[in-house]
Amino acid sequence: MHDKGGTAGYLARVAGLALLTLLVASGISKANIFGDDDRRDIAAGDGLSGVGTIVCEGTTRRPTGSLVTLPDQHLTPRFDVIVTVAHAFVGSNGEFLTECAFWPGADPAFAADIVFLKTGTLSPYGNWHNDWAVAVLERRLPEHLDRLVPLTLGEAEAYRKRTENASFILAGHNGERGPLQVSGGCGPMPKHFSDLNGFDPRVFNHDCDMMPGWSGGPLILREDGVGYLVAVNSTEVNAITHIAGRPYNGRMNPNTAVRVDGPFRNVIDNLLKAGAPGTSITCVVASADNGPALPC
Repeated sequence: MHDKGGTAGYLARVAGLALLTLLVASGISKANIFGDDDRRDIAAGDGLSGVGTIVCEGTTRRPTGSLVTLPDQHLTPRFDVIVTVAHAFVGSNGEFLTECAFWPGADPAFAADIVFLKTGTLSPYGNWHNDWAVAVLERRLPEHLDRLVPLTLGEAEAYRKRTENASFILAGHNGERGPLQVSGGCGPMPKHFSDLNGFDPRVFNHDCDMMPGWSGGPLILREDGVGYLVAVNSTEVNAITHIAGRPYNGRMNPNTAVRVDGPFRNVIDNLLKAGAPGTSITCVVASADNGPALPC
């Protein structure tokens, strides 16, 4: 009787493990889909041509980054700035990657080298609330490329806008090798104590459809014809605890995006104004009353 029960228990465990493996395997490409999959390829009219991939020597990963700009920029600087996540620059050995470039639209024809990088942490894994990075490119990319305007949006305000049907979207690079895509009909979600980040105000939880490769992708608020960068995508739902197609559920570990706020926002603003420290990449801004241009 004991042997029979042990055998039955063993078989049940094997069957359970097989079922779990099947669920994970069948849902691995859709582990972060909430309800209907609304991802689609980015189109010309989306205003997302400044979203692209980060390509570093020593890795085959292709995380996502996006061009940003200051509002009401009077003069065009001689460089561009991108935002993404810190773990975009971490190799498989845990060391930071140094030879990196940004490909807008995932197109190598527009590639520009990264000449300066500042991150919120040197240990981004498990440190998702500081998992942000801001980089200065070697030159200014073509002016037709779209650039997002950084915006500090508090959690309460984000939830209010979401309930009032504000337009939030997330962009990313599908599966490291697939097309650049956008997910709509989503946005910041309230947190619960059961979430990994609890009530950490430095990040948004969100229910945008995504998959690996969307790390660093911009979470955007569309308002009055302007695309505002409010956060960058950092972590994803664990495929083992979330089966593809289930609706968003606060009891699950949520997708997380680092808010544009605090030191992150300060670094973005400073680099957009002053360029890369210690290099010739600087900019000028227009002075008041039509006076001569002044250094940033």
